[in-house]
Amino acid sequence: MHGSENENNKSSSLSSESQELLLHLQREILEAVAINNDHPANLTKLCLSSEKMLPNSAASIMLFDDTRHHLNVRVAPSLPENAIQQLNGLVPGPNAGSCGTAMYCRTPIFVEDTATDPHWADFSQFRLDFNAQACWSIPIILPGDEMIGSFALTSFENRAPTEFQKKLLSVCGHLAGIILQREQMEKNLWNMAHLDTLTMLPNRALLNQRLNHAIETASRQQHKIAVLFLDLDHFKNINDSYGHTIGDEVLITAGNIMRDCIREQDTLARIGGDEFVILLENISDSLETCRVAEKILSQLSQIPPIDNANTTLTASIGISIYPNDATTVDEILRNADTAMYQAKKNGRNDYSYYEPALTYEIQKQLEIEAELRHALTSSEFELYYQPIFASSDNKVVATEALIRWNHPEKGQIPPGVFIPISEKSELIGKIGTWVLKNACSQGREWLNEGFEFERISVNLSMRQLISGCCEQINAILNETSFPANKLELEITETLLMEKGDIAISELAQLQALGISIAMDDFGTGYSSLHQIRTLPLNKLKIDRSFIMELPDNQEDVILAKMIISMGKNLSLKVVAEGVETEEQRQFLLDEGCDLLQGFLLGKPMPAIELQQLFSKLA
Repeated sequence: MHGSENENNKSSSLSSESQELLLHLQREILEAVAINNDHPANLTKLCLSSEKMLPNSAASIMLFDDTRHHLNVRVAPSLPENAIQQLNGLVPGPNAGSCGTAMYCRTPIFVEDTATDPHWADFSQFRLDFNAQACWSIPIILPGDEMIGSFALTSFENRAPTEFQKKLLSVCGHLAGIILQREQMEKNLWNMAHLDTLTMLPNRALLNQRLNHAIETASRQQHKIAVLFLDLDHFKNINDSYGHTIGDEVLITAGNIMRDCIREQDTLARIGGDEFVILLENISDSLETCRVAEKILSQLSQIPPIDNANTTLTASIGISIYPNDATTVDEILRNADTAMYQAKKNGRNDYSYYEPALTYEIQKQLEIEAELRHALTSSEFELYYQPIFASSDNKVVATEALIRWNHPEKGQIPPGVFIPISEKSELIGKIGTWVLKNACSQGREWLNEGFEFERISVNLSMRQLISGCCEQINAILNETSFPANKLELEITETLLMEKGDIAISELAQLQALGISIAMDDFGTGYSSLHQIRTLPLNKLKIDRSFIMELPDNQEDVILAKMIISMGKNLSLKVVAEGVETEEQRQFLLDEGCDLLQGFLLGKPMPAIELQQLFSKLA
């Protein structure tokens, strides 16, 4: 691992007795390495054995710290503690004693008289305090030319090295490298098995080990432990908007922030994606856990921008307590996970304690999720179409495709029940694709039969609005031969604000194909006039909550007028959805709203019924 061809040649000039001593040393140390993995003990044994071969000396091994700027003593069994403290923090340099200079020059350094050698000019106090009269040092270099530290022999008398002693130093440096390399390999293997490779936090396997141990200890000592299951809210948006490199930086930063919010004896683990688990041992009461959760939420919300990316974070935290809520590792993790979903249901950026009733609710959701997967392959979904009318002449000009689930046992299940569950399970992507394909296919049939309409409108979910969605939608249009200028995609105001730049880019590409883009539920979010002006939009849909009390509620009157006026000023068509009374229709007509949709004019209906309506109007 180090040394030179010249040194190897010189070893042949050593006496057979000297060579035998060196061979014995190598056998002794290598046998110790083979028998046990107590690496500190093996390094100590190496130092003590070398000291026996060089009487009146002290051996030491120094290694780089994590910064690779400073050297610290790893092993020095014959040096007093205060000597070790003085050596720690040594910076390699041209005159940094024997060890610092050897590493700076990457070559053995033999100082025979520390009082006169310039390499020791700055270490006179150390020389006087510990009677260091001579010091020889050699770099420890691993395969791959990685220099990690030094091996040194310090003499308490002036001493010039013999050829045997030079070879002894070389052999000891080589053996130290073998031990340290073995130690590093074992550490790497342990890390691979127990640590998350991105954040270097404990992974699920190590978390389970610590949870088992914590539960056993808590059971014996009658203590409580808490598990906090944490999920970063809308983290996928960061990956989609800024890429996985920024996303990884956010995960690392979030892990560091959370680590600073808990005690040293507590465990923070990353168990996958944007999910983290915190184990708090020996807690006094739930208030202590509450404070930790609140501190984490507060600190995460203050995460600074990374590479100018808006990386604002919130999290949802579920909390489960042992032994109150669970008695096994699986139970306490499952219950904390269940409570975390309750925190999300409460609006996110919150924490929730586990309650037994939550388990029943989660089980029902999982049941529906399984049935949804079956429904996708069993033709249980059906599209209904709600007509959209021109306010000026009450003619059907467009229609919105709305999914219905005809469950074989439970009957028709409302979208408000199964859509939120499909979004959580990521089934929404497959369901959204099914809706789009079937709506386009139906539209193609109507066009082939001579029925005229401006657009078929389809809702686009958050899961669908990702990088590359334009290509996917264009592929569906090509597959169904449905013209792009007959398709309208509806997105919510909240979705557009959350997705940011990636949404604008994808929507602009879709718009360039001829697809109309409508902002659904307009008025329920926080978009500004400036934002609306810069977005790729063709249409605004006034949320039904602002239509319900028209024309009696003056606040709704003001909002409706404002949205209609905004649409006209920005050359956007305006649709009012949820029109259910003649008074609402007349108000919207008087204010110049372009299009109307609601039960007053036409309920959602199967395709055949809308086709009959087209026939009557033809």
